[in-house]
Order: sequence, then structure tokens, then C-alpha cells
Amino acid sequence: MKSQPRSTIVGIAIGSLLINAPRSLAIQVVPGEIVEDSIARLYAYNQPDELVEKLRQQEQKISCQNSSKSDRQKTHFQTWINRAIALQQHQKYSESLFCLDRALAIETKSQQAWYRRAIALSHLKQYSLAVEAYQKAIEINPQEHTSWYNLGNAYKHLGQHQQALKAYQQAIALKPDFPAAHYQTGRVMAKIGRYEEAIEAYKETTDIDPEYHRAWYSWGNLLHRRKRYNDAIAIYQQALEYKAQYRVWYNLGNIYLQQKNYQKAIAAYEAAVELKPDYASAWNNHGVALEALKKIDAALKSYSQALQVNPNSKKALGNQQRLLLRVSENSDTAAYSRSN
Repeated sequence: MKSQPRSTIVGIAIGSLLINAPRSLAIQVVPGEIVEDSIARLYAYNQPDELVEKLRQQEQKISCQNSSKSDRQKTHFQTWINRAIALQQHQKYSESLFCLDRALAIETKSQQAWYRRAIALSHLKQYSLAVEAYQKAIEINPQEHTSWYNLGNAYKHLGQHQQALKAYQQAIALKPDFPAAHYQTGRVMAKIGRYEEAIEAYKETTDIDPEYHRAWYSWGNLLHRRKRYNDAIAIYQQALEYKAQYRVWYNLGNIYLQQKNYQKAIAAYEAAVELKPDYASAWNNHGVALEALKKIDAALKSYSQALQVNPNSKKALGNQQRLLLRVSENSDTAAYSRSN
């Protein structure tokens, strides 16, 4: 009896692992969404920079909860507001509400106190109460554009998109060169399916501030999702001129992959993982592009790298198992041909 070829033995050894392996490629090509670095980025603050710096230097253990009745009566309402701002600088939003309640008990018509109360409630995700507080601030001073803008943010979180748009539009009417208001307008427009208006809002944002990279990114994503691939490529490339972002490179790689421009896809994915080495989706799609070029060993390495950074990546695991099975089957076929 002829001895079994080595390749056949290898195939048997991995057979139990691969018996249920998928037969088709698993590719992640949905544009990666931008993530706000911090919820604080959404909000506009209307105090002078020198006040912010002064408050940052204050003692962090400021408190309004344990103040005596005589202290509350003697303290000027602006002092309570300043204490609240100091607490908010240290992200102590619940504690800041005590200070603001003290201020409003003394002066109910303080626009700054209502505005700061709304900021705290927004950070605490109590958006309905934040809306009421912003509206109070606006009643006192309807010309403050940051109040309208942040009111729009609160409505946006509540899913009340038409009200959000009205608030952003009022902020823009008061301050036309307010890039964040244009940007958030674009985000809401895109969410409710008014895509061309969203694109126009992103364009207005970048016209005002060319370095507003999130607007370039969201603009590119929208074009990508609308399958306007060449337009999306141009916008993503523009985004990269201002900031190297791994998600932008990843999304570029996905477009090139869909266009079967595998060399460019590989280069884009490599740029993505250079910025974020633990980006499993980029490693997986890097492997897909390599596999399309029949670079099997390199593709397997990419799938393995994806699983190393994320062992729960079903796409990478499926691709690895499918490719190993294919390699095993091809080896068996070649070995059988030689033996006969």
C-alpha cells in the first residue's frame, strides 16, 4: 500500500477544525462611523477663556451641598455660578447643580445659571430637563448662539430632529460662521434622509473651517453610503490632508476593495493598522485583498493578525478556516495527481 502524501496527512489533521468552515469571503465594508472623542465636544461654552483657566486652577474639592444657611444667604449668586463652573471643569456635573440651584434661588433671571444648569443636565443625559433649562436661558437672552446650538444638541439626543434643526438654524442665523452648528445640521439632515442638504451643510462647515476634519469624514461617509465612490475618495483624501485617521484609511480601503483595486486597498489598510494596530476589521479586509491577488500565505497572516487582536472576529475566523480548507483541498488534489 502506498504511503499517504504529507499534504494529505496535513489535510486530515485540520479537517475537524475546518469541517464547518464557510465557503465564501466575509468582508466588512460598511463605512466606519466617526465617534465623538468626548461628549464635551458637542457643547459650546460661553465663558471667557481666562475664566476657564482661573477655574481650572481652583481647588477640586469645591462643594455647594454642605454650605450653611448663613453662607447661602451671604454668598453672591455669581459666586455660586463660578463654583458650579469650577465643578463642571472637573466633570462634577451633579454637584454643580447644587451650586446653580443656590444661584437661581437668589436670581431667577440669571441666563448664565440656566445655561450652566442645562450643560450639567446634558452631560448627565437628562435631555428633557436640559431642553427646559436651555429654553429658560433663551427666554432671558435670545441672542446667545451657544444656547440655541446646545438646545439643538439636546433635541438631537431626544430624537426630535425637526426641533434640533430649527435650533441649529437659529444658532447659524445669529452666528453664520459657527462651524459646529453647520456640522450638526449635516448630521441630522443625513439621519433623516435629506442627503443633499447634509452634503451642503458639511461643505459649509469646511468652507468656514477647512480643518474641521469630522465634517470631511462625515461627508465622505455619506457619499460612501450613497455609493458615490469616486466622490467619497476625493473627500476622504481631503480629510487626510488635515488629520491622519485610521477610519478614513479603512474606509478608503473598503472602496478600493469594492472597485477591485486591490493594491490600493492593501496600501490603505496598511495605513489604517499603522495608526491603529488592533483594528481587526482592517486586518481582515487586508487579508481579503491579498487573497484576491492570490497571495495566500500573506492573506493567512493577515487573518491571523485580525484574530490575534480580536479572537472573537467571526469574519476573520471564517476567512481563515475557509482559506485553510481550500489550501488543504488543493494540496490533496495535487498530491493525488502526482501519485497517479
